[in-house]
Amino acid sequence: MRVVIVGPGRIGCGYLAPAFREAGWEIVLAARDEEGAARIRRAGGFDVRVTAPAKSRSAIEGVPAVGVGGSDFDEAVANADLVCTAVGVGNVAALAPPLARALSRRPGSRPLDVWVAENGDCAGGLAEAVRERAGAALPHVGFAGSVATAVVARGDWLGTVRPTFVGDTPRQLYVDARALRTELPLPAGVEATDIYVARLREKLFAFNAAHAICAYLGWLRGHLTIDKAVADPFLKPMVAGCLLESRRALVAAHPQLDGDPNAPAAEAMRRFADPELADPITRVAREPLRKLGPGDRLLGAVELIRGASGRVPSYLSLAVAAALLYRHPADEQAMGLGGRLSREGFRPVFEDVCGFEPGDPFAAAVEQHYRTFVFTDDETLFPPVYGTPVPQGAF
Repeated sequence: MRVVIVGPGRIGCGYLAPAFREAGWEIVLAARDEEGAARIRRAGGFDVRVTAPAKSRSAIEGVPAVGVGGSDFDEAVANADLVCTAVGVGNVAALAPPLARALSRRPGSRPLDVWVAENGDCAGGLAEAVRERAGAALPHVGFAGSVATAVVARGDWLGTVRPTFVGDTPRQLYVDARALRTELPLPAGVEATDIYVARLREKLFAFNAAHAICAYLGWLRGHLTIDKAVADPFLKPMVAGCLLESRRALVAAHPQLDGDPNAPAAEAMRRFADPELADPITRVAREPLRKLGPGDRLLGAVELIRGASGRVPSYLSLAVAAALLYRHPADEQAMGLGGRLSREGFRPVFEDVCGFEPGDPFAAAVEQHYRTFVFTDDETLFPPVYGTPVPQGAF
């Protein structure tokens, strides 16, 4: 069996590649361009480290690499049993032209699935764009959304040395069973599921939302990594409270999920606190415009909680205010957002970026927090916030 992994980044190399290699699959990595593919070939392979509790190390050797859009990419897709994408939500649309060309050359007698493993519901949009570009319905090709649970915090191809990708456990992938065209032997940890939307929302609106709270509030507290932020006794109850509130709203909307909010929240807190992962806050906080968009992790969680309880989630309103205040100089989105806020003021920018109508109670709560953070030479003073109580000793 052969899989083409489009996107040799943290999820592609730190999770997908070792999962398929351990299952006996042949792997082809598809990089953004031929220059990236050549860099991978020169390295000869890469290493993968998984932190506690699984604790493992493995070496992935001799993996072929091709550039997306080249003739080698077309040939790899033509000979593949499966294609997986892990390029980031913002880059999925750019895959439509090269995939359309490669897939239209594949005979209809050979069905193929494309697993779209991204932090968003991108599979349908990619399928539509590919079919439009190909000028054909491509009924033999399935585009299935996929949710990877692993956090891969470190590893890239930017340096000159062989990279090591460092990720945590659990290592699972939920694939939308409704969109599949083929029946393939699945690697360990991969599950075809009929509740893909619930699994995606579980990751985005519970785990990723709390992850973002760690990052934006942690940055204001001067922390460099997520494990240090979640260990901060001032921040810990906010993160845990957000997890509990989001989880309860998720179960109300999707009863198929585990009904106990405490165990998944405790597991998320354990993962955030992993000192071996040492997940950089700048990685989790990057691209705040996307994370502040309607339906993404922060505001999607807000709407989920409001729909379940009718209340304004206070910790999330504080986190959104903190995201608007995030100013890492290497983050173009953060600096551009800060410039707009300085020039235009809070309300027009918030309404444009986040999509809330004037007078919305959540918008009012965010504005109040945004205006009452106090910055001194030594620290950032937080406004008071009162949210979901956390059971004593639960985390």
